[in-house]
Amino acid sequence: MLLNQKGFTLVELLITLALSTVILIISGNYALKTYDTLQYKQFIKQFHQDILHLQQLALTQDDNFYLHFERENHRYLIRQGGFGTKLIVRDYPEAWIVEPNTLEFPLQFSYKGNLKKPGTMKIKTRFRTYVITCPFGKGRCYDAA
Repeated sequence: MLLNQKGFTLVELLITLALSTVILIISGNYALKTYDTLQYKQFIKQFHQDILHLQQLALTQDDNFYLHFERENHRYLIRQGGFGTKLIVRDYPEAWIVEPNTLEFPLQFSYKGNLKKPGTMKIKTRFRTYVITCPFGKGRCYDAA
């Protein structure tokens, strides 16, 4: 046997593998949280635009328009005339839970552009819970983590 052999011992190899595993686990968890946050930001941006669209429809049309969450199908829709024509259908991730706190579904605006039944709702993602508040007035909804 040569005295000048170069290589790693089993202990050194195991320590290196353990450190690599810990780093991969931490970075993977961080990536999932980041993806979840980005999904929510995209959803809430689209949701705000849909609410403004719903308000514009209520101001300019003589018919009633509603935003309704179908929680069992993980989507929300904007309909014309109650359960009439579907104008917009938007899906959200199946892992999310949408809970109306004081907000009554369906959302509807008056002909003056005011929300008829304001309130709050919660959206629970895998890592966070967001509260969305839809107050009287402007037709805007505000979100907070």
